[in-house]
Amino acid sequence: MTCRPEKESETIVFTAELRLPLPATATPTGVDALSLAATLHAPADLETYDVPVLVCWPGGSYGRDYWDLRPAGRAGYSFAEHLTALGFIVIAVDPLGVGDSGRPVDGTVCTYDVLADSAHGAVEVIRKGLVDGSLATGIPPLAAPRIVGVGHSMGGGLVTIQQARSGSYDAIAVLGFTHGAKDRAVDNTEDPALRATAVEQAKAFWGDQWGTGYGVVDKAPHQVWLNGPDVPADVVASDNANSVIWPAEPYVDALQVGLTGTYAAQVRAPVMIAFGEFDIAERPRDETAFYDGSVDITVFVLGGSYHCHNFQDGRADLWNRLGAWATGVGRAPAALASS
Repeated sequence: MTCRPEKESETIVFTAELRLPLPATATPTGVDALSLAATLHAPADLETYDVPVLVCWPGGSYGRDYWDLRPAGRAGYSFAEHLTALGFIVIAVDPLGVGDSGRPVDGTVCTYDVLADSAHGAVEVIRKGLVDGSLATGIPPLAAPRIVGVGHSMGGGLVTIQQARSGSYDAIAVLGFTHGAKDRAVDNTEDPALRATAVEQAKAFWGDQWGTGYGVVDKAPHQVWLNGPDVPADVVASDNANSVIWPAEPYVDALQVGLTGTYAAQVRAPVMIAFGEFDIAERPRDETAFYDGSVDITVFVLGGSYHCHNFQDGRADLWNRLGAWATGVGRAPAALASS
């Protein structure tokens, strides 16, 4: 673990690099012990801290620095900086097989379910470390931390599956991930021909890298839907240059319409759903129907935004709304926070 203070604008931020060791129950069968890489961001003074901890998961091709973007010569692109200024702890994590996290040799074991189970193991390590004060030097013990799962794109599918399988969070925020119809997606059926179609579509993201079970996506061809025309060219260039390795299997799972929807129906905790105006969901407000087990659903559409909300002009509007929601949602009763 390494710790450093940072000064961004007028906000003093405490940052720590973490390794989160996965318990055996959260490690794929037959795979040696692994850990997930995480970065913790917090206000320097937590004595009066009484708001949720945001555990944030990136989307496909992105690593945990999606939550702390710092394009050269530009300020105000860091979600972590903005939310710590509001008093939150932000913990950004690379999922299993992604970026700096542990990577099974056989990438085919890294299904969406396995990524979700390993994410639950990491959250349990985070929760215990926050309670007993062992998570990071300088972070005081928090008697009963409220933990909100935040996921963008494929990270949104991850927190949904994780919540359904393990009830990891007090609430979840699903940003830019649809459980319904979208381009490059096929129906979720047992028909092997349809799954084969999803495999072929997923292969298109990696080309010749596919055979290893892992790949680094070339984001340049996808900028038409990742970022809109208002995103500065130098920021788009920075985005194109910053892809991290991801396993292939979750892409196949995400391209099957209906697969993640079965998990969304099992979520009972409060849910915030957010999309950009020009995002991948064809009907953003229809997403609420997938979470028919939740008693508390909030929908937010960021005007003018494309898929990568943290690059868009109005990003602070989404960040502020998410912060207000996470503060107001409070602690969900145990019966609602579990699946």
